[in-house]
Amino acid sequence: TKRGCYVATSTDSLLKPRPYTTADDHEAWVISRVVILQCWMRSVRARRRVRRLREERDARTRALIEKERRRRELSDRKRRREIESRLHPKSNKDFEVLYNGLETWRLQETVKINASGYSEPARLAALADLLDQEAALIQKIDRLQITANEENRERKIVRLLDAMSSSKRWTVAKLGTVHVDTPNTIRARELKDLYHALNVPLVSVDERLQILLHVKYTVKEFDCNLTREVVELIDREGDLVSRGREAKSMEGLRKRISNLFLQFIQTPEFNPEAALYQKFPDAGQSWKRDQAVYYCRSCTRYLSSTEFYLSTTLTHLGKCKSCTTDANLAVSRTDDSVYSDLLRLLRLQESQRRARSGVPKDPHYNAMSLLQESDARYIVETLWNRQSAVSGSRSVESLVLTRWNPDLELSPWNCILLTKPEAATHDRASVPEDQYSEEFVRKIQQKHRAARKHFAQLPAMEKYLRRAYVENGGGKMVPVATTEQPPPQLPTATAGGDRVFEDE
Repeated sequence: TKRGCYVATSTDSLLKPRPYTTADDHEAWVISRVVILQCWMRSVRARRRVRRLREERDARTRALIEKERRRRELSDRKRRREIESRLHPKSNKDFEVLYNGLETWRLQETVKINASGYSEPARLAALADLLDQEAALIQKIDRLQITANEENRERKIVRLLDAMSSSKRWTVAKLGTVHVDTPNTIRARELKDLYHALNVPLVSVDERLQILLHVKYTVKEFDCNLTREVVELIDREGDLVSRGREAKSMEGLRKRISNLFLQFIQTPEFNPEAALYQKFPDAGQSWKRDQAVYYCRSCTRYLSSTEFYLSTTLTHLGKCKSCTTDANLAVSRTDDSVYSDLLRLLRLQESQRRARSGVPKDPHYNAMSLLQESDARYIVETLWNRQSAVSGSRSVESLVLTRWNPDLELSPWNCILLTKPEAATHDRASVPEDQYSEEFVRKIQQKHRAARKHFAQLPAMEKYLRRAYVENGGGKMVPVATTEQPPPQLPTATAGGDRVFEDE
């Protein structure tokens, strides 16, 4: 305010000076705030990591608990199956286990008697008593086997008839599963009802005659040796029934009629649906063939090829299945069920590993699919001496075959026999040679060479070897994945006719 000028102060504001902040102080303040933000950020990231680690730990714990639960379930199921197979044997494998147990018991009792210090007459008497006990047990097992064979046959027939008479099923996008009856399935259902009616045990005379008449008119639609024999047997039973014969005296006749009518049902000319359930043309129709295909040297019968056991190194069929089983039960009483389980487990594991790795390109064509139980026995007992290659454990139930080289598929020349924990440790190594000594690796390679020499005699295995392995520049067989050379020509044969393969 001055003379001639007035400035009001009512709107003025009072400013007080604040503490002066230098550039260093401002930088220090920014750094302190950044440190605080970093602390919170690291805290959040740490909490998230701890939460993730805790979730992973819980997932691993749950996986271990689930794995242990599955292991216990499998163990309990296996134990129950073994108990059931011993108490109520049904298959040939179950009876092989029984005979194997009987042979083990006989050998143990023989050792006890010989080591008891009996006098010679007392020892011979004890052995004779042991022989009587063994004969009694064999008779019991034979009776069980007869009963089981009859039950299995009836069960197989019922499953076959149900499959033939079941409706056709198609999956439709909007309607779901559609069931359709065709003329063939209707025909098969009518024949199934007639077959079951023929086997009903307690029926009146009028009902039995009506069933026989219906069956007779059904088979008379066709004229052949089989139908004429069925008609003749039906007329014979009808005559006996009208004369008042007891049903017990006609059991054999009724059994013949039932079996012949079953052959009638299984013939595609009379039941077109049966053609879908035949392994080969004219299967089970021996009345249409003059003789079978292959000769059994033991029972001197001509049988089809399905009645013989096959092996990868088989040069001739030899004995049929029944003669081989009888010879095993009478002499060695060996149990191959453990090898069948081992082979089934190997194929399952390989199918899973091939699905993950994609080796080989064709999942249905591999070395393990060509092997049989006898080949698995040869690999375990002959090549690996029935023991773990690392620990020497001889418990066959705990031994498994796993890949030696994890990059190549499982085969007799790329495997190692280990216990399950040892196999888990071995599979985690990418290069197995690094965790074993040179001498151990040399022994394993020798076993692989012996396996390749043994299994290369099979034409199908030779074809597989030629497809999966090629010769390198040095003339040695190496996997196809390790070379880009084209497959060579067929190998030359030696004087004995065997194919020659070089070792890797």
